Amino acid sequence: MGELDAVTPAQSAPAQPIRHGARLWLQHRFSASWGWARLLLAKNWAVVAGTALSLIGVLALGVETLGTGVIAIVLAIVGLIPLVSDWLKVRQELRDLYSIHRPIPDVVPDGDWELVRCSQGRVVTSPSVDQSLDRPVVLDSRQYALPPDLAAIKPAVIALARSQRSRTAAPAFDGLNIGLRDDPDLSGGPVHLQPVRYFDMMASNYLAGQQWLSRGLGRVVADITRRLIADDGRLIPLSDTELGNQVGVSTVALTSDGWMLLVHQGVASRSSAGLVAPSGSGSLEPLDVEGRDRLTDVVAAGMERELREELGLVSAAMREVRIETTVLGYGRWLEKGAKPEFYGFSRIHAALRDLDVRIDVSERQFVTKHARIRPDDVQRLLAGERFETLGQGVPSVPLELCLARLREVQSLR
Repeated sequence: MGELDAVTPAQSAPAQPIRHGARLWLQHRFSASWGWARLLLAKNWAVVAGTALSLIGVLALGVETLGTGVIAIVLAIVGLIPLVSDWLKVRQELRDLYSIHRPIPDVVPDGDWELVRCSQGRVVTSPSVDQSLDRPVVLDSRQYALPPDLAAIKPAVIALARSQRSRTAAPAFDGLNIGLRDDPDLSGGPVHLQPVRYFDMMASNYLAGQQWLSRGLGRVVADITRRLIADDGRLIPLSDTELGNQVGVSTVALTSDGWMLLVHQGVASRSSAGLVAPSGSGSLEPLDVEGRDRLTDVVAAGMERELREELGLVSAAMREVRIETTVLGYGRWLEKGAKPEFYGFSRIHAALRDLDVRIDVSERQFVTKHARIRPDDVQRLLAGERFETLGQGVPSVPLELCLARLREVQSLR
């Protein structure tokens, strides 16, 4: 494991201001995502619908006189006043809110939980939990909902993320993923999953290391650190955080002839942009849960799906290649709001020369290139050598955790 520099509170400084204007409003609130339109239409849908029906009714009678046309225009203006008012209110809220950098401090490990320091972050893990991951899962039909304080700043969070994104990056998509409602306990009891939207993750776990303040109120209005760490320094259980806690999954793959395949993450990647990542890493999706009732089966399905997507093994021929995935460990990644992460190992039952490894068009925002680690270098890594010595780049937190768990498994054989 790489050693993380000592964590010290950074100087408070306002983040970059949020850009406004008609172009941002048109592009990001309506054109880029239906989610933005929903923010404004949710409260005003009845008014907008009534205005549209009124206009249709007037026009259906025929615009035979100037007065009829004027009536139609007046109806449209009066009907849209609430929508315009709501838009102005959102703009004012964006001007009022700003964020400052507040790093997540270290936690005090409890029981056999331990704080693992990687070169790019920290993860809290438990050997006992790692040995009891094969347990039932229950999928809650209710979708995660943000608590009021985080829901209030969600529009500003999304606007800021969009205004700062690269021009070449696609707009963020409010996809549906799977969150973990409670930590796996040592008894092996069931864990509860629930659907969670990506934008809700942006306004919950992904706010780690930030405080959001209101200029008008002169105080902090959102800070998730208090939802993560108790007064005694211990990590608060997932069930009590009120955060989205989207499940992360990562796996390292070896071919039948001993090659390790890794991924250089692109600039659009949320968690490890510019770093070397595992063969497959991402988040659990509803598809991974379908037809499965054991945690390890659900997580392994998510790992294998991400692996095939990021290595480009998506053609009909490549889908025939058998892959066996084993879930090796679990942890909570502090820099990502202590969200749950699972780490695994995948055996690809084919030699490297027989694999059509490529960057699929759907992954070009997230994958810049693949790293092929020679079998002798793989053995060096499994013997404990630091990844950086290979000259392949800087490892992500999930890659370091996958390698660490794989070394432990190899040492027990």
